[in-house]
Amino acid sequence: MERICKNCETKLDKGFKYCPNCGQEHKDKVVHFKQFILDFLGDYFTFDSLIIRSVRPLIFKPGFLTNEFIAGRRVKYIPPLRMFIFISIIFFLILGPVEQTIEVEKTEEAEFLDAYFSVWFPRLFFLLLPLFALFLYVLFRKPGRFYLTHFIFSVHYHAFIFILLTIMVILIDHIFPTSVFLSQWSFMITVFLLQLYLLFALRSVYEQRWITTFFKLVILNIMYVISAMIIFSGVGALIFYL
Repeated sequence: MERICKNCETKLDKGFKYCPNCGQEHKDKVVHFKQFILDFLGDYFTFDSLIIRSVRPLIFKPGFLTNEFIAGRRVKYIPPLRMFIFISIIFFLILGPVEQTIEVEKTEEAEFLDAYFSVWFPRLFFLLLPLFALFLYVLFRKPGRFYLTHFIFSVHYHAFIFILLTIMVILIDHIFPTSVFLSQWSFMITVFLLQLYLLFALRSVYEQRWITTFFKLVILNIMYVISAMIIFSGVGALIFYL
């Protein structure tokens, strides 16, 4: 009996377990419910292990995942964009209930905040990824170092931003809602940790002297903050007045 891949209809040799064209596993028999559950659990726990294996160095080893990606060691880590999307979804899910607790008197302001935070705010972060990478490309340009390297760095750094923001939201609004220290100093603590992380990540990936890295960090922050303010305020104004 001729063996054909059910996904792309490629003819398969007798010894092929996976399709050489699309990679789908070939099964001669109908997949039963038990096998469906086992496949799901296998994919789930594989993804779960990849998340744990990726998030740990992302937090505690600035620049490590970017260096691993550049070196070609990628299979044991979750792909950068997938990790960024996964972490950002968790952040906005946690941020959602917090937004609902904010009382707004005017209906127009309520509609504006809802449209801004639920629709545009997540999208704008995707716009910042290539923009931040472009700034890195300008500041750390080097023969043989392509834009993709800077983009991967940008994805990893923004993923860390979401992790830190998620932790801060949980601490301030769920674990220590009455903490005066956290409510007053949370912004400064977050900014300090982000800058410290970014400094070590830049040093690890681009391997320049500390003083050079610090100087470029300052320039990078100026370019990034100004651009982010223009983008966020511009889109906010368009949503509010249109």
